Amino acid sequence: MKIEKILFVCYGNVGRSQMAEAYYNHFTKSTKAISAGTDPTTPERYSKPGLEIIKVMKEEGIDISKKKVKMINVNMVRNSKKIYILCKQELCPNFLLDSNKVVFWNIMDPHKMDINNTGST
Repeated sequence: MKIEKILFVCYGNVGRSQMAEAYYNHFTKSTKAISAGTDPTTPERYSKPGLEIIKVMKEEGIDISKKKVKMINVNMVRNSKKIYILCKQELCPNFLLDSNKVVFWNIMDPHKMDINNTGST
């Protein structure tokens, strides 16, 4: 069994965590990061990252168009060295919150964000 080292978690796994996984693997030239979501209804609505996320990452030279939405499970937590949670704590299952490997990052959700109007001047 391959043990994954870094786990990025967000609510749906269609934006933030997919981007974090892709950036980590791209810049470390590895496949040591994985990502997952906590919302069990997401796979019914999305099978892969959001189209706007795919587009932005492609502009960065990183193709995530073949990535699949994944839901968090106990084995992912067990097999990770470090876990970065990118969504609100109350959106996470207890088995994730009970891990001593967790770090919380408060990162805005880019899913369905207008990439042409980011609010910056």
